[in-house]
Amino acid sequence: MRRTVTVNCLAVILILAAVAVAAPAIERTRRSLPLPLHTRVTLTGQTLGSKPGQHVKGHVFATARWNNGGRYVVATPSTDPSGRWRVSFHPSHRGSYTLRVLTPDGGLLQYAFDVR
Repeated sequence: MRRTVTVNCLAVILILAAVAVAAPAIERTRRSLPLPLHTRVTLTGQTLGSKPGQHVKGHVFATARWNNGGRYVVATPSTDPSGRWRVSFHPSHRGSYTLRVLTPDGGLLQYAFDVR
């Protein structure tokens, strides 16, 4: 009986260790949307407020990263009185892009594109 419990505990520990090692690798392989070169992408959204019908107003910050390089600012539009925002992104090179949009209500949206 004691030997069975030890083997089962050891198996659980090995499985947990394998998951801990594989988890960062899984996160790095983000699925990306294929996108032809010279295609403009427009993202729209609306901020949330603390009460129904109210929306947070402010600036939206959109940054991009090309082929895992440094981040650069794509756009910093302001929201309208209803909290709506619009960001346009036009990739200029082939490769992988990661687009990150931070809204004034604390929302974080991330998109991945594979420009061909």
